[in-house]
Amino acid sequence: MRKGILKFLFENRFYFAFYFSVVSHITLIIYSFNSSDSPYQKTLCGPPWIYSQEEEAEVAFQMNFGKSGGEFGNAETTEDPGDGEEGDGDGGGFSKGKYKGSQWEELVKDLEGTSTLRKQFKNEYDQINENSGVADSYIKRNRDYEDIIVKDVLPTVKGIRDPFRVDIETAEDNLFVHKERNRIIEEFRKGDESSPPITMRVSKEGEAEPKSPLSMPKEDRNKYLDKTLKQKKEKQLDEFISRFMGYDPDKGDLSFFVRDLYYENLQRLAYPFSGDPSYFAIDYFQENLNKEDFLRQMMAALSANLGTNTGTEILFTIENIYEIQTRALEQYFHAKEYLKLATPEQKETLRYETLRRVEQKYKKLLQDKKLFSVKDVEEAYSKKRIDIIDTLISKTPKGYRIKDGYFDKGRVLWEAGTARKDSKLLSEAIQTWNRIPNLPTNGDFLNEKAYESIQLLLRDLGNVSDANQLPNISKDQIEFILRTRLSETMNKKKEREDKLLWPKLNQPQKNIGN
Repeated sequence: MRKGILKFLFENRFYFAFYFSVVSHITLIIYSFNSSDSPYQKTLCGPPWIYSQEEEAEVAFQMNFGKSGGEFGNAETTEDPGDGEEGDGDGGGFSKGKYKGSQWEELVKDLEGTSTLRKQFKNEYDQINENSGVADSYIKRNRDYEDIIVKDVLPTVKGIRDPFRVDIETAEDNLFVHKERNRIIEEFRKGDESSPPITMRVSKEGEAEPKSPLSMPKEDRNKYLDKTLKQKKEKQLDEFISRFMGYDPDKGDLSFFVRDLYYENLQRLAYPFSGDPSYFAIDYFQENLNKEDFLRQMMAALSANLGTNTGTEILFTIENIYEIQTRALEQYFHAKEYLKLATPEQKETLRYETLRRVEQKYKKLLQDKKLFSVKDVEEAYSKKRIDIIDTLISKTPKGYRIKDGYFDKGRVLWEAGTARKDSKLLSEAIQTWNRIPNLPTNGDFLNEKAYESIQLLLRDLGNVSDANQLPNISKDQIEFILRTRLSETMNKKKEREDKLLWPKLNQPQKNIGN
């Protein structure tokens, strides 16, 4: 029998050799593609052992789709000083034809339409208020007009009518699309296609080692944030995620660091400095452009960290982004009026042309979402913000910062009730605040002073919970407390930004309300 087996193998040796040769070559090809360290690596089909194995600790945050004003205290802003102008490339070596008929066709058209924008329109400064107290370094900084048109300054509109749980479920897919879009923009402006489409790496689940707590006291965090403040915000965020987001999301200082990164470095103040309001509209869009990357990356991080201290801090920042997006949409509707009244000379400027294109870009989307006015925006965004806060309240671990969650929910309800003259919403706000004394104390309560002021006012009135029983002067007092609750924080923020970003060389700084 043994001789028979050997005879069979000998007679069919060529077939066996051919089979093993084919299998080994296919295996080698698939392995070579999938073991690449490039963030833009190609991924072919194959058995699980061929794919790069990553610990869950990395994937949860990197997910390797790509590289790792107006009203006081809430107006936003600016791009970092020293950024080079975009849009000079003509996409000469870019194969735009391959995107025809795809989801990126309009993007490529926008890229072509903005490639000579600065050559076609004037970038002049007029009606500057010499007594505004705003530094020339702020007034004449670079603004990313091309990106305001091409990228997404209103990234929350598309899903504004969806429940927040849907946003969490689709966060990783949205981040993938976001990074693929940025890759196409980068390639167009370089004029070549040096990197293949972004693909997601496969992670090995269930074998992640325990994460260590981050130890970084407030003083050290401040030094890091001061050092990186002038960097482009996308670069700051990428560096932060790659260096720090692998630490334990519940223990240590990571949750505080996420909060500080957003509120100290990525959220900025806007300054009105001209009699022409189009400048302020552009600055507001500039800041919301910078919010997009944070929103996409942190929403994806949230999907993996919901129910942790860090996840709770991310939810607070996302709710704040929706609040600021409300004001950005107000600027959108104001800009429509500016455009109607613009003079022929103003229409030849870079900022008015940018506003015109932004208005056209979002016109149909806003109609589809039934956002026809500032009133519609307020109602839709208040509802979404309540949804975000309710998610925070239900998911925060061991009541971490739950008092701030209830305070902010009451604040959104009060502001909505004031805007709509709805006493039912005002009463619901009071009832929400009245629940705070019975909540656990875990973590910071940043709104404690404002809350105590409101409670003292309500106690003096007999602990009323029905807004119809409140005199108008008391309602005005609550409104004032809410509006000025961040005054001290924002004054410190302004002083820091003036010192590090917008220094005045020739005249003393003059404080302004913005």
